[in-house]
Amino acid sequence: MKFLAVFIAALLAFSTPAEAAQKRVAVKKIEKIATLPTAELLLASGSSIITVGNIESATSDISLSALNSDGTPSWSLNLDSGLDEIAMAATPDSAGNIWLAGFSATTVVEETTTPTVVAENPDSVLVEPSQPTRSDLNRLTLWKVTSNGQLEASYYSSENLPGIINSISVSKSGLSILGQYNQRSFIQVMSLSGSFGALAYIGTSKTSLNAIVRNSDGSSSVFGYSTETLGGKKLAAKQDGVLIKVSKSGSLTSVVRSSAIKAERSWLSADSNFLLSGYVKVGKKIESAITKFTPTFAPTWTLRVPSAGQSLAITAGKTSIAAVNSNAPVTSLIGWKPTKPSLLLLSFDAKGLIIAAKGSADLGAPLALTYSKELGVFGLAKASDGAVTLFKF
Repeated sequence: MKFLAVFIAALLAFSTPAEAAQKRVAVKKIEKIATLPTAELLLASGSSIITVGNIESATSDISLSALNSDGTPSWSLNLDSGLDEIAMAATPDSAGNIWLAGFSATTVVEETTTPTVVAENPDSVLVEPSQPTRSDLNRLTLWKVTSNGQLEASYYSSENLPGIINSISVSKSGLSILGQYNQRSFIQVMSLSGSFGALAYIGTSKTSLNAIVRNSDGSSSVFGYSTETLGGKKLAAKQDGVLIKVSKSGSLTSVVRSSAIKAERSWLSADSNFLLSGYVKVGKKIESAITKFTPTFAPTWTLRVPSAGQSLAITAGKTSIAAVNSNAPVTSLIGWKPTKPSLLLLSFDAKGLIIAAKGSADLGAPLALTYSKELGVFGLAKASDGAVTLFKF
């Protein structure tokens, strides 16, 4: 019996979760930097914060602005080819260049044939002049912008389909673009010189992927959810989160499913250090899950907090940062009792313990999160009045 008691005590000590060592942390106020009405995407390039927005003039154009850490502008650039274009994802490379992925229109061929028969108009109806026809945004396009705001190159895919771009990732071996055509998730790869590879589809409309990480060998890791069998791995719950490795040729090499009994799960964001954020929904209960994985998709730590579902996560040096649309108190936090979904920022150490927290009842769901060693962590969120706000951790 003595041996059994010692064994049970040792087992309990081994299985005690990291949360047992969690200290209570006081929530401080988030620092708001500026209101940015047109900002939709955000990234950091060296000592500049880059915002990207889509604007309407005679055509749909892309607007970039570089801001200093206090929100003052240093340069701006308007991408206007004379045709419609839209940016949907953005990322910096190691040299500080800015890569945008989206869609652009092709030139519309106008009808130039002169009619030989004049139409009768007995009622003298005034015919309004016809408006120029606008072509569909159906050409996958990448733009490369230098760190000082100069358009260096534009690259166009041969595909002729309207679609959505969810994520883009760049490494020294090239770029990987994740999107959807006809409700099917696809990966498009491209070399740094603009040569497009083969298009690879993943699953059917029952699989939706939100984030991509390009690995150094040219393969990609993608994250989202699925309700179908992928790579021989069957659905385990109502909706599983999925972590998928795709070879540089486009074939699935590994699938890991994140599931819980009767739950709907999805991964929403991921970074190159395999820090992921997502949601777990069981009935009406929703939690945000923040998990640090190894490159082989083995979890090293995880934390769930009550939320409205939206979240983002990013690695900042030796710490991990999560932005959550929090709607309930968190046990380990002091002074956090939101009465509506509110922005909560959490900082974790290498063991997944919360070491700092900031919140704001004036801000809601996180829209973007970025980090640079020169600037720290910045993000975008919508304020209670609907205005897009730039904030700092």
